[in-house]
Amino acid sequence: MRAVTHLLSGTAATLGITLLSIALTARLLHPAAYGILAMILTLGQASERLLSFQSWQPVIRYGASLDHEKDSAAFFALLKFGLLLDLGGGVAAWVVANGIALTGQWLLGYSDETLQMALIFLVSLLFSYNGVATAIYRLTDQYRMIARIQVANALLRLALIGIAFVMDADLFEMVLIWTFTQIIMSISNFIFAIRLLPAPGLRAIFDASVEGINERFPKVWRFALGSNFSLTVWSSAQQVDTLIVGWLADPASAGLFHIAKRISRVVQQIGSQVESVVYPDLSRLAAAGNRRAFVRVVIQTELILLAFGMACFLTILIAGASLMRLIVGAQFAGAVPLLIVQILAVTMTISGAASRAGLLSLGEQRGVLRTVVACAMAFYCSVAPLIMEFGAMGANLAHLAFGIVWLGGLSLNLRRAIKVAPWQQR
Repeated sequence: MRAVTHLLSGTAATLGITLLSIALTARLLHPAAYGILAMILTLGQASERLLSFQSWQPVIRYGASLDHEKDSAAFFALLKFGLLLDLGGGVAAWVVANGIALTGQWLLGYSDETLQMALIFLVSLLFSYNGVATAIYRLTDQYRMIARIQVANALLRLALIGIAFVMDADLFEMVLIWTFTQIIMSISNFIFAIRLLPAPGLRAIFDASVEGINERFPKVWRFALGSNFSLTVWSSAQQVDTLIVGWLADPASAGLFHIAKRISRVVQQIGSQVESVVYPDLSRLAAAGNRRAFVRVVIQTELILLAFGMACFLTILIAGASLMRLIVGAQFAGAVPLLIVQILAVTMTISGAASRAGLLSLGEQRGVLRTVVACAMAFYCSVAPLIMEFGAMGANLAHLAFGIVWLGGLSLNLRRAIKVAPWQQR
């Protein structure tokens, strides 16, 4: 609860700062220009999510049961394994994203300036090594540090956007700001995480050997690849939606959709952060065979997330229109209905965060994968016809279908996994 409170307070502060950044950006750019910015950011974020290994999952899964001082050689080898996964995923994401940007210009006729801005932002993918840093924070219980870094980065971006607003900057300058702050966030996140390690820290990671890693940590490669594939399928539905709206509708619609998505994403990050908070604890409880405590943590966490999501949904339902006019102006009023439906879909999604962590801690990646594939099928089978019928709202309705299948599938798979697990303490 203390860890969750630190993350919630940090995310709440980040949300307020992010809303100010969105407000200044939206008032500086007209909807079509904001839509282009949204599509550039989405291309980079989607490529990172689709191709990164999320190394924090295997590092936490196998590192939670290690004594970091007595088993320092194994611990640093595991961290090096995670860092190599991060670096390899970042390079792969950069290569693929550049290829998509070049192909997109050829097929859709985007201007040379738009392509140039996209290529500049995609450089930030080469600094995408947050997975191992996240694992270090979780394993050392430094959740307050995560909140502080989030807030500091949000303040830096707000300050730069504020300067750009006063100077009446254009879309190109906004892309530079996002690129710079993205890189600074990754570097600072990694530096502060390394400082939490026992000496000699970074040098020990470089000196560690990953040879025979699969023998030291049985099935670690299988776990990493399985969780990566599952996350890739999940992220494909969560990340490419703005691009689909821009392709099937227009950049202005993509801009409205992205406004709603940016606000709701902060709520969704709560689920991701809380999942990584409870994941080490659930892994330890699963290893100890403590069924009662395991089930209690899952249920309590999901009730907290459900209550938080419903509070956000009711707030937007009641005051969303006034808040949108106040924050980004009347020209983005069309984003209010999108935001209402999106928050409802996100509430369903984050409510399953603890169940997903529970399945992973029990080694049931297949259960997560089955659920993710079913969710993705529900999304992709419905998104195109719904967008063509309802415009940008169709993408939110497709996310609603995704959330329903996600919550139901995780619950069924977790119940089955708990029944067959070899518990020592019932």
